[in-house]
Amino acid sequence: MIVCQCKRVSDRKVAACVRKGCTSLRELCASTGAGRDCGSCVRQLREMLDDLRPAPLPEVVRATA
Repeated sequence: MIVCQCKRVSDRKVAACVRKGCTSLRELCASTGAGRDCGSCVRQLREMLDDLRPAPLPEVVRATA
């Protein structure tokens, strides 16, 4: 499915960029070119990023003696 009509960026390309380490909308737009022209895809890009981005690891709390 094409996410960005202006740059012809697919959902597969977005997913690949997130797997390679894109963690912010800014990084995603810079690496794909999506979201740079009319901006109508930015909302969907943000949603995809939130869905695809790995959840942060829980913080390890160490007991002090």
